[in-house]
Amino acid sequence: MDEKKSLKKEKPPLNNYIKYSGLGFQMVGIIGVFTFAGYKIDESRQSKIPLFTAFLSLLGVIIALYIVFRGLKNTN
Repeated sequence: MDEKKSLKKEKPPLNNYIKYSGLGFQMVGIIGVFTFAGYKIDESRQSKIPLFTAFLSLLGVIIALYIVFRGLKNTN
């Protein structure tokens, strides 16, 4: 009887792989969107130094890390 309860409490490892790979795709997507937006702003302003690309890509990394840490906190 105790074995059945312990089996129900354990999550299958496949669900963890799906969750963590989803977090990775979210990170790539967020960083990519912010970097692309910064690139387009720099392109439209015809700036020699890509400040918006650098700033928005850094902002995208910070936001992506926040989302990943929040997602990892909710799993435990």
